[in-house]
Amino acid sequence: MVQNMGAVGAPRRVLVVDDSRAIQAIIRRILESEDMDPVQVRTASNGAEALDQVESFQPDLVLSDWHMPGGSGIEMLQTLRQMGHKDMAVGFITTETAADCMSQARSNGAAFVLHKPFEDRALRNAVAHCLRGGNNTPAPVPATARPAAVESVAQLQQLLFTHLGTRSYELNKSFEDAAWVEQCPQLVALYSSAGRNGAYALGLLDAAAVCLIGGMAAGSSPEEIRQARANARPTQAHVDNAKRFMLALAGQLRKRTATDVPAFNAAKLSSQPFDKLAALLERNNGRSDFELRLPGIGEGRISIFLT
Repeated sequence: MVQNMGAVGAPRRVLVVDDSRAIQAIIRRILESEDMDPVQVRTASNGAEALDQVESFQPDLVLSDWHMPGGSGIEMLQTLRQMGHKDMAVGFITTETAADCMSQARSNGAAFVLHKPFEDRALRNAVAHCLRGGNNTPAPVPATARPAAVESVAQLQQLLFTHLGTRSYELNKSFEDAAWVEQCPQLVALYSSAGRNGAYALGLLDAAAVCLIGGMAAGSSPEEIRQARANARPTQAHVDNAKRFMLALAGQLRKRTATDVPAFNAAKLSSQPFDKLAALLERNNGRSDFELRLPGIGEGRISIFLT
């Protein structure tokens, strides 16, 4: 197991640059595995798109392909250095093996070059090394780290694609934050499991996430979704479609034992925090927090707790 990259705190930011959405998804899955400290991942399809995101996102690490239409990886790296980002860590993940290209990577300060196809462990080690600032001493895994509440982030992404009807979204693991989960209104979903008494899990969508997920599923226009999100007032159609997403989410919940069968019970748009939320914030059997981002429309938050 690769040791965690550093002390618990705000997630480190990683920008993944590759013209293949499949490769983007593979790298994201590796970076968001339980073996790594929390990271916030954004993606770009070429060097030009990456440069547009650098100033606003301020990544701690850029992982880039070499050959891409609309701006190559080495051109992006050279431009970054010219823009004054002399210390920004950049690693290449590429099929390119030519000696002159590898020389270019070194002379422009690339942190590493990893060749495709690559092993998960190799990428984890390279990223961990960069995000530790080159320190070869691995940081200990925090004893208080909680397990995730969902089985697979990749499967959750596929579920979102089914409901949103678009791949133009980002789902990033989010830092645990007590303040946001107590904000209202919020859609609260309760789940049970056969053979267990009481609630098995709790799912929360803030009003913005209800508007994004429910609005896209309902076929609302971007302007209608933006307006509802800005006012924190999802329509009934938004709420109904967000509930369908929460229903499907039951299949993504982590099974605490082999006999668990998580099932959706009910969901309600609540004007006040769930009465047992304070206890769940302190004591739970698993938690997953995400930021859902639809470019040009807005962001929303998703939290899932195992009780």
